[in-house]
Amino acid sequence: MGIDLLRINRIGDVYSKHKENFLNKVFNESEISYIEKKNFKGETIASMFSFKEAISKSLGTGFGKDLKFKDITISHDSLGRPSGVVGDIKFDLSASHDGDYVVTVSSYTNDKLEIEDSIRDLFKKRKDKFHKGDFGKSMIIASSKGMVGSGYLASLAALKSGCGLTYHYVFEEDDILLPLSIKHTEVIVRDSNPLRDLKTMDGVLFGCGLGISRHKRQLLSDLLEEDIYLVIDADGINILAEDLSKLLVKKARVVLTPHVLEFSRLTKEFIPPGKRLYNLAKNFAKTYKVILVLKDSKTMITDGENVYFIDKENSGMATAGSGDVLAGIITSLISQGYDIFDAALLGANIHSLAGQVAMDEKSKSSMLARDIIDCLDKVFKSLEER
Repeated sequence: MGIDLLRINRIGDVYSKHKENFLNKVFNESEISYIEKKNFKGETIASMFSFKEAISKSLGTGFGKDLKFKDITISHDSLGRPSGVVGDIKFDLSASHDGDYVVTVSSYTNDKLEIEDSIRDLFKKRKDKFHKGDFGKSMIIASSKGMVGSGYLASLAALKSGCGLTYHYVFEEDDILLPLSIKHTEVIVRDSNPLRDLKTMDGVLFGCGLGISRHKRQLLSDLLEEDIYLVIDADGINILAEDLSKLLVKKARVVLTPHVLEFSRLTKEFIPPGKRLYNLAKNFAKTYKVILVLKDSKTMITDGENVYFIDKENSGMATAGSGDVLAGIITSLISQGYDIFDAALLGANIHSLAGQVAMDEKSKSSMLARDIIDCLDKVFKSLEER
């Protein structure tokens, strides 16, 4: 908040002496037009000048090389209510007059997320005439007894990231259909054979909290042989690590989302984060023709040719279920028709940004994975408002 007190006659004297030179130095064309409509009243000029002073105090900068009077634009709506803008920041303004003095107040809330233009450019705005079927169908094959939360978080994140329909498939052997049916509201839960419904789905996620069994190994093998978009996470990666040759002969277009320890199971070698690990990750993605999202405090996304890093460390995201949320977001974007690399890149950035919002609102110490999901709306709102 910024407050300014200004003597009206003081500005009136300056204007009387310098006229257009003063106006052109301080005000933009639209502001001068407004002052002209008000017949160049000293009260109007003083209020406009004072608004700019109040805004500079809100920013805490004052005027100098980084902020000039004409960097601020003052406007009025049809009811005469004033507001101000500096760059992407909007200010609420008010003024009161007492004799020869005007008092102005400026306030703003800077909720604008810093999102790189290249990431904003990836985002596709939704068409209002579409229905839920037009926004894709996601198949989430996840959860097991004692790990129902993993698939719950992944499927909820997929739905919250814009997917029209999300289906959560579980195995009969785990006997978790009933508790998940109670827990889920918008997500559809099934324990039937996922392969029967595969042709109706746009994106598939396999592995979050799934556990390992003979049936689950076989299902992953079958999925890899299908012409589908497939995100593999957690236990799906652990199953893959048993026999990497399946990746070499796959038909599926695959995104892998391992953390560093899971990646070491794939490569049979643990390498701490650094140049050697990142070179290995890039070569792995190229050799096996996959999109690799390597999760750590710094996240790497690569297809074996292109490499992108998200270097916004946030220890609040080091919490159970955070990776499940990321896998669900990426699957959702794929289901909505995004290019598979773009989905991984945009999804990882959305995940990171939602984590930043959650950190600011909750704190690093108290953040939960579902807080990341709850903060997705602010990220998507920022993307939609461009």
